[in-house]
Amino acid sequence: MGIQHVNAISNRLSLRLPQRDSAEILARICEIAFLAKDADPAVALKAIKNEFTSVEEFEREFPSLCFALAPGVGKTRLIGALITNLYQFAGIRFFFVLAPNMTIDNKLIVDLTKHRIQ
Repeated sequence: MGIQHVNAISNRLSLRLPQRDSAEILARICEIAFLAKDADPAVALKAIKNEFTSVEEFEREFPSLCFALAPGVGKTRLIGALITNLYQFAGIRFFFVLAPNMTIDNKLIVDLTKHRIQ
């Protein structure tokens, strides 16, 4: 996965700059850390911490990341872009998205369906 994939997703979903920056960070993490079911989270954490010094720990027994964005930037659309990125280029097929209400949940489903990248 590389910048060309981020470009494709960014263009297809019309990502704003903060969203695109987050997608680029995820793409870089996928390049430097082995993200697979049987991967060692300690090894992934070490690789990520070497490049992203603000990362302290995963807080889980598996790699978990959090992107902090201002209100109104489009976090739901970003989630769709990140899921697309992880599915297409890292082969990750299952995701757990916790939404505070059905409105956001339904919006994510619509965004993922409407902007599906084949």
